Amino acid sequence: MEVFLHLWDELDDLISSSRHVATSAASELIAGAVPLLAGASALGVWVVDGLQRQLLRLSA
Repeated sequence: MEVFLHLWDELDDLISSSRHVATSAASELIAGAVPLLAGASALGVWVVDGLQRQLLRLSA
C-alpha cells in the first residue's frame, strides 16, 4: 500500500510541475503579445485619423 502512495505522490508532483510550466508559458506568451497589440492599436488609430483628415479635406 505504501508503494501506491509513493507513486501517487510522484504523479501529483509531475502534474503540478506540468501545470506550473504551462501557466508560466502562457504568461510569457501574453506578456510578449501585449506590446504588439498596443502597437497595432496605435497604428490603427493613426490610419483612421489620417483617413478622417483626408475625407474632411475632400468635403471642404
